[in-house]
This record gives sequence, C-alpha cells and structure tokens, in this order.
Amino acid sequence: MFVAPANALPSVDGLAVGSLSALAFDPASGRWASASDEIQRPRLVWFDLTLGPAIGVMPQSVTRITLGPDVPADTLTALDMEGLAIFPDGSFAVSHEGHIDRAGIGRQPRILRATRDGTVTAVVRPRDHFTIDPADRTRGVRHNLGFESLTRTPVGRLVTGLEQPLAQDGPVSGAAQGGLVRLVEFIDGPQGWRPGREWPYRLDATPHVAGYDRPCEDGENGLSEMLALSDTTFLAVERACLVGPPGSPAFNPVRLYEVSVAGADDVSGLASMAGMSPVAARKRLVLDLTEWRSRLPASLATLSNIEGLSFGPPGPNGERTVMLVSDDNFRASQTTAFIWIALR
Repeated sequence: MFVAPANALPSVDGLAVGSLSALAFDPASGRWASASDEIQRPRLVWFDLTLGPAIGVMPQSVTRITLGPDVPADTLTALDMEGLAIFPDGSFAVSHEGHIDRAGIGRQPRILRATRDGTVTAVVRPRDHFTIDPADRTRGVRHNLGFESLTRTPVGRLVTGLEQPLAQDGPVSGAAQGGLVRLVEFIDGPQGWRPGREWPYRLDATPHVAGYDRPCEDGENGLSEMLALSDTTFLAVERACLVGPPGSPAFNPVRLYEVSVAGADDVSGLASMAGMSPVAARKRLVLDLTEWRSRLPASLATLSNIEGLSFGPPGPNGERTVMLVSDDNFRASQTTAFIWIALR
C-alpha cells in the first residue's frame, strides 16, 4: 500500500495532484487514471504504479477536460467528476455527481463521454426523476449525493449508483437503517447514449465506532464506487465519515461488497419508491477494512476516504486483484492512499 498526506505528491503541469475521486486502469498505456474532482480545473491524472508490498506512486501527466462542438457551454461549469470508466479505444466517461452551486443553480447529475485527449463529445442525462430543483428539495438528487460512482460492464454499458437516495425515495442512511438508492444503467445505441434500467440497492446503516459519536456533514454511510465483475455482478464500496474527539481526524468505515442485480426489480418507471418494497440487488460482504486496522500503518489508523476502485494486475500468486484509492479533498487532515488487494 501507499499513503501520503495531502499535497505530498509532486504536481504535474503546474497542477496539484490530489482529490482523487475515481480510478481506472488503461490497458493501452499500462497506466492508471484518476479523476480529480477539483471543480475549477477538472482533469484526469495519470499514474505509473510500482507494485509490491510497498506501492510506488508517480504521477506522469494530466488530461484537462475541454468542450467539444455542440456540447452545452455550461457542461464544465462546477463539474464535479466522481466516477471514471475507460473504453478500449482510450476514450472515457466520467460521472458528474449533481449539486447546487454557490449561486443557487442546480448542476444536474449526468454522464460525460470524452475522447482520449479530454474533449467532451456527449452529455448523457438520466430520467427526470433525478432532476435537482433548488426551489423544491423534496425531489431529485440530494445536494452532492448523486452519481458518485461509474463502471463499464463487459458488454459496454455504463452503470452508476447514487451515493444516497433520491429525496422522494426515502431518507438517507442512519444509525438504524441504510438508505435505498438506485443503480442506474446507460446504454449506447443508434441514437446515442440513453438511460436504461434502474435497480434498488439497500445501503448498510451508518456504522458505530467507539469514540466517534456522529457522522461528518453528509457523512452517513453511502455508495462511493462500483466496479463491474460481469454484466450483472459488481463490487461496490460503501463508506461513511465519522467525527471523533476535537482535533482528531475523521474515521472512515469502508466496506467492499459483491452485488448482483440479477433478479432485482427494474424501478426505472417509478418516479418514487416511497411506500414500496421492490426487490433489491443482492449483496455479500467481501471486506470490512475496519477489521484490518491492526495490519495497517499508523497513517491509516482511522482508514481513509475511499472513492476509487479499479482492477489491478495479477497478484503474486496469480490472483485477481483490485486497487483502491482515497480522496484527500486537498485537506491537511486527510490522506491519499492506494491499497492493493487480492480477491479470493
């Protein structure tokens, strides 16, 4: 693994390296790319990773996100990139989470398709029930709690998931029960990309950790990343943020689940799931990082804000592996961590 405090990695092209909110491996270049969610200068950061018991991390280049022809002029305004998927030809897609900006304008959740050089070629929007209305907070994506994840399935579809439920679908996660979020599929076709199925997914309740008595702002347990294992099976990262003693760093419980949407209900036709009991995606706990605390370095004693998940190369014994990365938000109290894990 690799752990560094915020702003410790060398800058690239005059831009700080950090706030890494997604991770994807590019077979064509043999490098990893991460979406940096600094909204003033949205970009991908490309890394060379030297793998072993200690991971060497060297930022190599950045890809700035720019507008292509016929793309709405406000597409990059306050762009909050949270998910990343790379296609075989080197083009990529990123998810914009959705939030209300400082001017009170709703920046709608969406998926952007871009060329390898970062030029946005298409904006893919979800159905109307995801729309943010700053004047009506009872419907749509909650502020900054939308499309936090993105992955590409083997057949080429994109799947994202909400960090917390739509406002009309029910409450966010709490100490007693996790929220009911939607996993959302996008399909490419003759007329371009369009939304497909939507599956319910039940989050865990926000964990209790001794000494950390309340969640951070918007820190309830939520879905932070997904990675497609097949067209119907995914790995999903759930993480929370808990506040402890004054002056101490936050604690980030992190769990990794295997999720299957086979047999789950398609709720794309429902504007609201309130009062309903749809069949949700099945999930199985794969890893609880809290149980690894004794095996982690002191710099990860309170874990980290894991927001990226990618396949890794075969492990030392040929195992299938994944790589996790954390978002330091350019805050001195947080870290950038890369954790390489072998899957059974």
